[in-house]
Amino acid sequence: MEEKQDIRQRRRLAVSRPKAGAAALAALCVLALWGCSGGEKKAQADKARPASVTIPGDPEAGRRVYGQYCHYCHGTEGRGDGPVSIGISPHPADFTTDAKRMSKTDAELFKSISEGIKRQIGGEAMFMPSWKDILTEQERWDALAYVRLLEKKGKEKNAKAAAR
Repeated sequence: MEEKQDIRQRRRLAVSRPKAGAAALAALCVLALWGCSGGEKKAQADKARPASVTIPGDPEAGRRVYGQYCHYCHGTEGRGDGPVSIGISPHPADFTTDAKRMSKTDAELFKSISEGIKRQIGGEAMFMPSWKDILTEQERWDALAYVRLLEKKGKEKNAKAAAR
């Protein structure tokens, strides 16, 4: 009799452990997504700053933001050749050769980063996600400062290659 009760108890534990493990895994996923999204940090940082203040970007801080979010599409050197870009048409912007796009003001590019890009071009949809709900305002300015640095470095590299 005790043996049957022991077997039943083991079965209950075996069934409840996967449920507990699944619940713990789900909780970890939610926490990880909250941490990646900027969550509370973003909301506090944006509320603490008056809307009329112009915020300059820091290229070094932008390098970290770019490395975490942007390089997948735009590539490590900003040439639009990131690992995800092969499946995107039209291809992501190449900051080093796209003179028309990069001639935009910082305010225009900041708006594109913040609100994203969604439009039709020659029958193909162009899309870049909105980053305003994921990155703080400062992080978006930092990413833009790094993009401008990539643009400068890329143009210098292109000029040297053309001079050879």
